Amino acid sequence: MLLADLGADVVKVESPQGDPARAHVAPTAGTAEYTTGTSLSYTACNRNKRSIILDLADDADRGLLDELLGRADVFVTNLAGPTLRKLGVDARALTQRFPRLVYARSAGLGTVGPRADDLAQDMTGMAYGGMLFTMSPEPGEPFAPPGAMNDVLTGTMLSFGILAALARRERSGRGHVVSGSLLQTSLWSQMLLVGSAANTSAASTTGRPRRDPRNALLNQYRAKDGRWIALAAINERAWRPCLEALGLERLWDDPRFATYETCLANARALRGILDEHIASQDAEHWLARLRSGGVWCGPVNELADVVGDDHIRTEGYLSTLSDGTTTVTMPFLLDGYDVPLAGGPQLGADRDDVLREWGIAG
Repeated sequence: MLLADLGADVVKVESPQGDPARAHVAPTAGTAEYTTGTSLSYTACNRNKRSIILDLADDADRGLLDELLGRADVFVTNLAGPTLRKLGVDARALTQRFPRLVYARSAGLGTVGPRADDLAQDMTGMAYGGMLFTMSPEPGEPFAPPGAMNDVLTGTMLSFGILAALARRERSGRGHVVSGSLLQTSLWSQMLLVGSAANTSAASTTGRPRRDPRNALLNQYRAKDGRWIALAAINERAWRPCLEALGLERLWDDPRFATYETCLANARALRGILDEHIASQDAEHWLARLRSGGVWCGPVNELADVVGDDHIRTEGYLSTLSDGTTTVTMPFLLDGYDVPLAGGPQLGADRDDVLREWGIAG
């Protein structure tokens, strides 16, 4: 998706049954049919691509795949290792036949380890990598976040690797194999926590509930109007400005909160004071004071707030595709470049155009 956003001609090769994601029902949607008549998750992840149908059990279609590979710069797959080997499209087979091809594979748990052939998806990749515990607010109780976050980030990282491989090919003249996995992404996402676990004997392995924070000034609080705000006074330089902006200078005279260290030691007591104090005024009152005091803070938004937020819309972080679907734009903005806004392709709709443009007799 990201490479297609950047202008690459991404051709999605599908079986006659099509990508199962076409009929995927989002957990909160209740139906797979949206305004576009197809799955929202499919549309969001396949925008700006083209689709052709190839049945790899058919000799003629297999020949067409070989012709496409002979003209392509990059081959991308997320099929499991045994399936790739059975179809003869594993990395060794294709790079031997097409030496300039960049072979990119998004795996589940990896490509060479003892669990490399295990089937995996978004949640199980995070589970293996420890994320269901580190993201959980309850000690000993795993938590699975919604939204296929690990899937999305794994694809983003693979796109980065593909661009690096293409740059290397410009110098070496040969293709390269790029591999990423859901497990690898989960470790990368937690690199500070994983580093802590690998290098200390007292590494944190779980989140903390809001009611029992490690740092009460790095926490969330409900204001009078029911909205939540997030404080992020993360170090010794930030705690005094934060309390001052909140009008709590009196706490400096309390030995429990006289220093940053004592604030940390008495975090639960300070959380109770902040709960009561912040509940006395509306969220915007506190956010205005905190911002003017140079304190890291922000609203704790629901997704309904996010998609209607004027700042987010003005920044261009959301786009409306040609089929009417609103989706998130690329995770960066490129000066002078207008991202294409085509929706996800219909199954097999681009076969004739792709074969003609690529000079293949179909």
